[in-house]
Amino acid sequence: MFFHLNSVNLHFNVPVMKMQLKYFLFLFVLSTSLVGCSFMPDELKTVEKIIETEPDSALQILRNIPPDKYKSGESRALYGLLMIRALDKKMLPLKPDSLLDYSIVWYEKNPKSDRLATCYLYKGRTYKYANQYEMAMNYYLKALDETKDLKDFALLGRINFDMGDIYNIQGDYNAARQKYKMSYQLFSNAKYQLLAFYSLFNIGRTYYTAKNYKKAEQYYKKILLQAKDSIQSGDLYQEIGLTYYATKSYDSALYYFRRAIKSPCVGYNQSIRYCSLANLFFDVKQFDSAFYYASNAFKTDIDFRTQRECYRIMTNCEFIKGNTENVTRYMNKYVALGDSLRKVESQLKGSYMETMHDTKNEAAKSKNLIWYLVSLVFLVLAGAYWLTRFIVRRTKKEKEQIQETHSVEKAIIHKDVVEKYSKVLQQKVEKQKNELIIERKKADYAHKVILDRKIYDDLLHLSNTEIFFREMDSVLNNMVTKLKTRYPSVTVKEIYWCCLTLLEIPATDIYILLDYTVDGLKSMRKRLAQKTGLSGVAELKVFLQKIIEE
Repeated sequence: MFFHLNSVNLHFNVPVMKMQLKYFLFLFVLSTSLVGCSFMPDELKTVEKIIETEPDSALQILRNIPPDKYKSGESRALYGLLMIRALDKKMLPLKPDSLLDYSIVWYEKNPKSDRLATCYLYKGRTYKYANQYEMAMNYYLKALDETKDLKDFALLGRINFDMGDIYNIQGDYNAARQKYKMSYQLFSNAKYQLLAFYSLFNIGRTYYTAKNYKKAEQYYKKILLQAKDSIQSGDLYQEIGLTYYATKSYDSALYYFRRAIKSPCVGYNQSIRYCSLANLFFDVKQFDSAFYYASNAFKTDIDFRTQRECYRIMTNCEFIKGNTENVTRYMNKYVALGDSLRKVESQLKGSYMETMHDTKNEAAKSKNLIWYLVSLVFLVLAGAYWLTRFIVRRTKKEKEQIQETHSVEKAIIHKDVVEKYSKVLQQKVEKQKNELIIERKKADYAHKVILDRKIYDDLLHLSNTEIFFREMDSVLNNMVTKLKTRYPSVTVKEIYWCCLTLLEIPATDIYILLDYTVDGLKSMRKRLAQKTGLSGVAELKVFLQKIIEE
């Protein structure tokens, strides 16, 4: 009986066991798939929703998240992207780089075109803010590639806006204008008034930088009605003032500059406004006001171009006041910033890079066409090759021209420093001699020599070789150090003669100061010419001038 009952039970439980097995398999597959899915944390969802309209709150939420909360995966990738976006909205440094770099790597391996394109945009901005335009363009072009199937108007607007900035800086005004017009349409479609306004604003800037001042002025005044707050109108007042200043309409320029200086601003705009006022006041010969505004620019956020312009103004102001030491100090800083500008200007132009990029993309598409298009592909590639060669040659030529121009400018600047120093020195010598004119008339020759030596010693510290040589290095572009290094056999007294000769000290005074006779000085000059490898003494002055112009 017992065996019979078990058989019956077994007969009825087989279907039940099959159902239980199916249910178990279903739960296993479901749990496995859920584990594979990534659930986005609520705080990141919140930040993504409010980052455009409430960047302060978004940044606060992100900063309150523990750094080690997202160690890997999509959450960490999105966290890094959102942090960089929030920092950029607040105009803060886009640091650390590792945040965005991780996001780029993750989205490249796990494609999400909108987020990868956004990563490329902000990576491009990190390079643009550092004036590395070639690297910035590489990432902007990558971003454009990722957005070809997207309808994200705001993202596309930002990419085109940034590319327009680079084109305008590099002098491709028409290309820049087209990019700004495109970004205006995109931002208008996205209903981003602020960014749409500054797209129009920058179209005006392309006219100004192209020196079409009348067109720029008309354009700025036309869009003035579209300014929604005092920051936007203040920026327009500044630009309108610049157009008047460029055409030497100083009263109108001052009117708009003063309206701009009273308006709030962001970024580097305050230093630019101070610099503009400094330029205007210098041109109308109000030198104290010019120096005041130029020096105040350094108390605000300032870029290297504005720094260079302010040092130029301060150098000229100090020269007019006769402050030789400050002239040299500010001039050296001006020259150093000129080297930075040369490096920026020698970069490959963004418009060329876009042309090359488009050509490569077209060539890549052509490879998928049928066999009779092979010849066309070859022509495209050949064209790209010759275009690349042309661009490389042209870029190389432009770099050489820029380098040559900067070398000439540096030579002129160094020569100008020496001439100004010499002129001021001679005026001071003449003034002190005039103050001692009665004593000099009564003095015999030996006493006159003592008086003259004291005048020069007070002004040049001739009795202290170390101080004199340091001062001459500063004025004569390190000529003393160069002579000592290149021609070790040259004596201290011979270096003194080189310095005094370049400062245009009269020969009669040099005899007194260096205790030379006429014949003794001739002999010394012959020895110096031999030591420096010259064929004769007539070449000495040109030789020395070349050293200070290096």
